[in-house]
Amino acid sequence: MIDFGINERIHPEPIDEFEQTALDSLKPGEYEIYSEKLNQLVLEAKEVLTKIGVSSMLHSGDIVVGLYTAKGDLVAAYCGVYLHAVTTQIGIKYILKHYKDDPTIGINEGDIFYANEALYGGVHNPDQVAVMPIFHEGELIAWAAAAVHQPETGAIEPGGMPLTAKSRADEGMKLPPIKIGENYQIRNDMLNMMANMVSRAPRMQIIDTKARVAACDRLRVRVQQLIEKKGVDLVVGVMRKMLIVAEEGARKRISSWQDGVYRSVSFMDTMGTTDSLMRCQLTLTKEGDSLTFDFTGSSPENDGSFNSFMHIVRAHIAIYLFGVPFADLPTSSGIFSSIKVIVPQGTFLNANVDASVANSPITNSCVLSTTSNAFAKMLYASGVKELSTSGYGAGGCAVVIAGQNQWGIPFADMLANVLNSEGSGARTHRDGDNSFGFPWGWWGKAPDVEDMENEQPHVHLYFKHWKDSGGFGKYRGGAGTNVAWAVKGVPFLVYQSIIKHHKVPISQGLFGGYPPPSHPGIKIVNANYFEKMKNGDADIPVNTTDLVKNRSIDGDYVVERAPRPAAPVSEGDIYVANSTGGAGYGDVLDREPENVIKDLKDELISDWVAQNIYKVSYDPETLTLDEEKTNKLREAERKDRLGRGKSYEEFMVDWSSKQPPEEALIYYGSWPNAEPLRQIVRM
Repeated sequence: MIDFGINERIHPEPIDEFEQTALDSLKPGEYEIYSEKLNQLVLEAKEVLTKIGVSSMLHSGDIVVGLYTAKGDLVAAYCGVYLHAVTTQIGIKYILKHYKDDPTIGINEGDIFYANEALYGGVHNPDQVAVMPIFHEGELIAWAAAAVHQPETGAIEPGGMPLTAKSRADEGMKLPPIKIGENYQIRNDMLNMMANMVSRAPRMQIIDTKARVAACDRLRVRVQQLIEKKGVDLVVGVMRKMLIVAEEGARKRISSWQDGVYRSVSFMDTMGTTDSLMRCQLTLTKEGDSLTFDFTGSSPENDGSFNSFMHIVRAHIAIYLFGVPFADLPTSSGIFSSIKVIVPQGTFLNANVDASVANSPITNSCVLSTTSNAFAKMLYASGVKELSTSGYGAGGCAVVIAGQNQWGIPFADMLANVLNSEGSGARTHRDGDNSFGFPWGWWGKAPDVEDMENEQPHVHLYFKHWKDSGGFGKYRGGAGTNVAWAVKGVPFLVYQSIIKHHKVPISQGLFGGYPPPSHPGIKIVNANYFEKMKNGDADIPVNTTDLVKNRSIDGDYVVERAPRPAAPVSEGDIYVANSTGGAGYGDVLDREPENVIKDLKDELISDWVAQNIYKVSYDPETLTLDEEKTNKLREAERKDRLGRGKSYEEFMVDWSSKQPPEEALIYYGSWPNAEPLRQIVRM
């Protein structure tokens, strides 16, 4: 039974008499000591999760372990990914409302619940969560939860994020909150059911499910031990105060920012299988101690897999809030007390129940972009310039592979090294970080290449920073990465590339900074790479530019769209993917020429960019700066800009007359207002 009312219960539940008594009984210093103690217990449980699980997404950091109050409110989490921390409380509140008094289910000590269904508060099918109640002397005191992105769900394509999905019926295993164990034991029939549904990778499903449950149980044990030592009142009081501190801290911080309306618009130009503009429009209103995020004006829902629900949008907003302006506050649902989110029903950000949301995180890359951009303007206007940041790289390839590995084991996994090495955005005072991580999970990491090759039947031609991938500006966005794989040891693998854009970048520069570039999809069929390696040839390519430009590897080169549905790649063939860099900040002509020269030496930019974008002159052999000529080139460019410039009124007359071609507006809606034009029919 779907209950969308639960999805809206993101704010902390009202305090009850027991919680108030426990809160009032806290002694000076106890909150400071034991709130950190609870954080450390959650961290220990996260370490248990990563040591037991086997999927690459688990080991790369697409995880969270969280502690929740008896009513289901988040009080502490260790990430991983903030998405799951925020959405899991919806599932807990569903269990409390619908199962607690159901005699066929109930909530008892030792119960184990499990879920991955987006309609019940999840994000998309790959994000699976285990939940356990924590009791003391027969009373429910708290909840433990552990969530991981599982890179296989039994969908119509490997990986759980099918580009070709037309409705939720194509997404594979969809579990509403269900009880999979009692008396601290997982039922084998439930494990077998999941393994049967996820038949491409049954071993991974079973092991990672057990890992989630083990993490929950470790947190459960530690919380009960703390209660035995310090008393239930202290634990309950500290958890309630963590909610209060987060809310009060968020409201105080919001109050210090400049009141106003801040707008940002981002465009996606693909919905996986078809290229079309889709608009994400955010109006951020700050008034007093509250924030309103309004996505009115965004494009209609579509009949593909690039859709979302409103609670998923809210969870993506939380990624930015927990990661930047509220990073020093408790990771709790208390911050949402001062936040309102508006996402009109029927838009691609709040689609109808039968829509596919398999790629909802991909879809919400535009929410990450608009939230970051609007906040950057507000923070800059409020004098908090050190937190005003250009867009983080959010356009890289989520590459899924599936098949049988070199050890004869069926598997499906996501290649997290390229996904978790995107560049961060430039700031008002420094460049972004190269290959900083994963915009969805700021604690993510790129797995070790040799570890990956030990478990997956392909080898890496290269894995390094991608030249010219960071947005240009006074301060440069961090560089992304480029990587190529050659299938080895098996007849074929299935590869799928899920990406957020085709030609139009999603991440945005700030105050004149450039966005990062888009990039194509590349593969080489009938390649002679392994033959060249065996012969010890010296002209093996060292990056994607070298690979495509010099073509020292023989074979049939295929340059195609970067978003690519699942397709087989034969042994010896090469598959190429990239992550993107962060966006730039400020005018490129204000970048210190010495920094441009350093970027050249570090192979982060090309000579063309240095000369044509940054207008820097230097000796191409020694990279010695010609300061006088550089000054003249930049002065000439500034004069040329004035000659090309138009008044705002002139610009708007010309701009308002433009319209993209009809083939670019298939899923946009009406031009320019993005209102629905057609009926979506799903079967």
